[in-house]
Amino acid sequence: MYRIVKKQVLNPQVTKMVIEAPFVAKKAMPGQFIVLRVDEHGERIPLTVAGYDREAGTVDIIFQIV
Repeated sequence: MYRIVKKQVLNPQVTKMVIEAPFVAKKAMPGQFIVLRVDEHGERIPLTVAGYDREAGTVDIIFQIV
């Protein structure tokens, strides 16, 4: 399980999260996707990597609630 380091509401429908994922951050490149699942049986949700910090071991995602 990955830890949410920071959650920032950008507007009522759009949220940014910084996720602690050192192995993902180490290899992340612009334009790549991560696949998010809430639990083992949850739906797979592809999200674009919006940013990363290799030193801190974090990955940024931005998503819209619909």
